[in-house]
Amino acid sequence: MTKKRVSLLIICLLAGLGFGYLYLMVTTHFRAAETCTAVVVVFNKDAQANLTLDFMYNRRTLSGIVSVSGRYRDPNHTEGTIRRDVAYTWVENKNTFHLLSTNINKVDNVESLPEDVIATVLPAFYVYPNRRVNYAIQPQGSSSFLFSVGKRPLFVCTR
Repeated sequence: MTKKRVSLLIICLLAGLGFGYLYLMVTTHFRAAETCTAVVVVFNKDAQANLTLDFMYNRRTLSGIVSVSGRYRDPNHTEGTIRRDVAYTWVENKNTFHLLSTNINKVDNVESLPEDVIATVLPAFYVYPNRRVNYAIQPQGSSSFLFSVGKRPLFVCTR
């Protein structure tokens, strides 16, 4: 091989690595930027709900879906499963977000609890349409958010 061919081969290899790295960074940023997951344990008297909240959101349309799934246990009643998707819109004022539920899609073949039982462990926003919840959402580095109400932290949502 001549010196020109080796130089051209090295330039092509470096250009390919550079474009591959750039593509990886762009796709990772766009995929991770609009989702986060929180694991939450809620207690109400003797009842306990172990829940996962998957927030998916679109910053351009100020809307999203939160997927709620988990188990409910109460020693005085039957156990059950919670599985629903809550469509929402939001209005932002600095780091305070006013979320409005627009539609509740219950996964009927999975969810086994009535709404009045679910309402004992979740805010009305997650149970009924056209209900509001207000969160102060603070970034925690580049990979998570702290959700709080007033000065009380509620949960951390990670990407």
